[in-house]
Amino acid sequence: MPTGPRITIRDIARETGLSTAAVSHALRPRPGSNIKLQQETIDRVRKTAADLNYQPHSGARSIRSNRFNTIGYFIAKTGQFTSTPYGYMAGVHDVAEEHGYRMTLIRLPRDAEDITKAMPSVFSERNLDALVIESYNELADRIYQRIQAARMPVVFVNDRHRTNSVYVDDEWGAVQATKHLLDRGYRRIAYVQRTTDDGPPAEKMHHSAADRAKGFRKAMEKAGRNPVFLTVRTAGVVGPDVELAPEDWRKIAEHDAVVAYDDDLANLIARTAYVNNRRIPESLAIAGFNGDYASMCAWLRLTTMRIPTYEMGRQAAAMAFELVEGGAATSIPSAVFRPTLIQGETT
Repeated sequence: MPTGPRITIRDIARETGLSTAAVSHALRPRPGSNIKLQQETIDRVRKTAADLNYQPHSGARSIRSNRFNTIGYFIAKTGQFTSTPYGYMAGVHDVAEEHGYRMTLIRLPRDAEDITKAMPSVFSERNLDALVIESYNELADRIYQRIQAARMPVVFVNDRHRTNSVYVDDEWGAVQATKHLLDRGYRRIAYVQRTTDDGPPAEKMHHSAADRAKGFRKAMEKAGRNPVFLTVRTAGVVGPDVELAPEDWRKIAEHDAVVAYDDDLANLIARTAYVNNRRIPESLAIAGFNGDYASMCAWLRLTTMRIPTYEMGRQAAAMAFELVEGGAATSIPSAVFRPTLIQGETT
């Protein structure tokens, strides 16, 4: 099919009677720009661009601006199941779209063992303006050290640092979940966490494990109750072969309520209770944590602490754009979010 000459910003400027700089800003807003346009003008420019079938030349634009108009989103986790609450990613994506940027999703191969050999080429080729790392364990720090030489602006989400990170107040959330159980009259309460066959040892787990345990202890001791901590081991986080060992279930069954480290574990405990004829919440109350897909697909509405993942993703992306403007050496104070108690039918 024959095609005409490529439509450029100059063509749009001629059609709208605006300068090329104004058209460029309307199509791809730049934070900190001195150009201010009314929304009506922006809408008119974008409609004209659509009518003319304008398609920006990303390579030429990158050469002119020394930017790639791309934010990388890296899930710092290996394995078949990422078990990620996609709200983080959705928030980053939406803010990138609002800035006229693309988002590139990056993850390691399923069987990656040697990080120095498995690093995605997108890091070494330096074709990102900034990177948001969704962190779950020490893997994020190992990768961060690998990309330091590229001086790429990096923001961590779901990881706790003094600067350039967005994370949850897990300790506060665990206090609220435990207080909820105590207020409902439960007294023999245990905190249950999990290690997996293919996961890191307990001492290298994500900081949320220690923080949630600390919050549980704080609430129990304040109530004058003895805090009990149980660690179960399973084949993985989710999957057809993931079951509680009989000895782990026997320890859990000694209690009338549990705070599970996350919703996946809460669902596993609930399923095991059902198999063993324990009614929920009459003989065993269960509270989870995260409030993502796992809590919404439970056969009973799960009581959980919902993490505002979408809002956290938006905050991480906003920080990434601030770093792009300020340079890789810029430091931004970290943002802390608090989860919300969602009372379901399991407590």
